[in-house]
Amino acid sequence: MGATMRALFLAEARRLELREVPIPQPRKGEALVRVRVCGICGSDLTVFKTGALAGPGTVLGHEVVADVVDDPTGTWQPGTRVVVYPPRGCGECYWCRRGEPRHCERPDDRRRWGGFAEYAVFPAAHLIEVADSVSDEAAALADPLGVALRAVSIADPEPGALAYVNGLGPIGLCSVSALVTAGCVVLAGDLIEERRRHAVRLGASLTLDPTREDVYEVARTRHPAGPRIAFECSGTAEGLQDIFDDAGPGAVIGILGIPSTPVLLLRMTVREQRAFSVAGPTVDSMRAALRHVGERPELVEIVTGRVGLADVEAAMTGLVAGEGGVKVLVDPAR
Repeated sequence: MGATMRALFLAEARRLELREVPIPQPRKGEALVRVRVCGICGSDLTVFKTGALAGPGTVLGHEVVADVVDDPTGTWQPGTRVVVYPPRGCGECYWCRRGEPRHCERPDDRRRWGGFAEYAVFPAAHLIEVADSVSDEAAALADPLGVALRAVSIADPEPGALAYVNGLGPIGLCSVSALVTAGCVVLAGDLIEERRRHAVRLGASLTLDPTREDVYEVARTRHPAGPRIAFECSGTAEGLQDIFDDAGPGAVIGILGIPSTPVLLLRMTVREQRAFSVAGPTVDSMRAALRHVGERPELVEIVTGRVGLADVEAAMTGLVAGEGGVKVLVDPAR
């Protein structure tokens, strides 16, 4: 292993720079890993298009599948294949002591390297071993699928409940799979036909283009009260506003996309709906995701592309425009 590596830095909005930099060295409690693949997440796309967090030390990517290179803690043997639980907490604040580092009170201490690089360091305690039977493509879904499984657990649907998923990107399609597995009847909406076809293969009973059909009225053909559960996964301003109209009275609404605009809550108030958000997976939900994707291999079909570091900017530009597939993986070895 040489002393340097290639890493992709977010220089400014919509511009990435590929640089040769020193390989990061693990600090106390950390392990060095070699990145096999890293998924491009919706949050990466939000940061890419807005320039938030841009700067000389920002390497995006948290949906990491990697091999352990060096673990000074002695927890992991070199060569062990792992996925990474992303949050980097300070280890000392109230939330870190509770085992919830995603809410760390010292966020500046969280970031070192992301997964759009050949090597990265992460807390050894945040590595999760991947079984030999699980492919890299399947393992790369552990984070978004872990989010979806958490959302289903919070929503706590009754068997046979009608659920609506708006936005069939990776989080939305993972939500379809998780809801179907939980016994729900799933209605799925997206503007893009390819994504609606994926939803059908994952078990959605009905799909539609929400810009062309009235979701609430279509849902009422399946249940007189409309959806009992609704997940907003598009992250668009329209999607966030519409989800409260699309769900029926008394529905539980999960906000899984990243909202970018205020929303009028009148409909939610009148219909006595309840809403929650999900900030990320947990270690347990990621472990459950690795089991889930092993049991539902068709979910891996949502991985529609793999690019090298030099092609990530073009891939992200396409995904922001609603083109270029569903889930794209970054392969630093290409």
